[in-house]
Amino acid sequence: MRTKTSTFKSPSSFPHFEPHVTLATVPSSTPLDELRAAIPKDQPAVPVSFKSVDVGNKYFMSVYVTVYHAGGLDALREDLKKSLGERVVPPLAHVSLFYIDDSEPEERTKVVEQLKRDGRIVDKGEDKVALNYSEQHLESGEDDAVDGFDGGEIWIALCDGPVPTWIIKDRIKLPL
Repeated sequence: MRTKTSTFKSPSSFPHFEPHVTLATVPSSTPLDELRAAIPKDQPAVPVSFKSVDVGNKYFMSVYVTVYHAGGLDALREDLKKSLGERVVPPLAHVSLFYIDDSEPEERTKVVEQLKRDGRIVDKGEDKVALNYSEQHLESGEDDAVDGFDGGEIWIALCDGPVPTWIIKDRIKLPL
């Protein structure tokens, strides 16, 4: 989604990035082989289902989708905690959607309200949401909203510095 509020000011707000589940955050000096080894050899694709769109109180959790705890994702997160340390795995499994500078937290709520008004957040009832990201379907009124995905790759990224400078170091394909 390329939505932005019209009132944001910080150049670090609303950088472009691929929506993702952050599995672990480790020092950039951690060897790639150690990170690859932390992923179980037989790790299958991980199904992710959307529970809610939420506003956070820090940059890397500005606006995100809380995901349901499910066996595959929870098991992977536990394996990573055992291999890399409990502190490196975020406490809440989520899909990051927007990063908004901490100096303008009001923009976080504004963008969620705008997404709802524009039909981008679709309430599916029973504590479930979907995201409508297609311009074509918004105009036609069709519901082509996505309420989850199968995580078929784990990316190892170097995330030092501003978001636009992040570098994907490796992509590990997971069998579906």
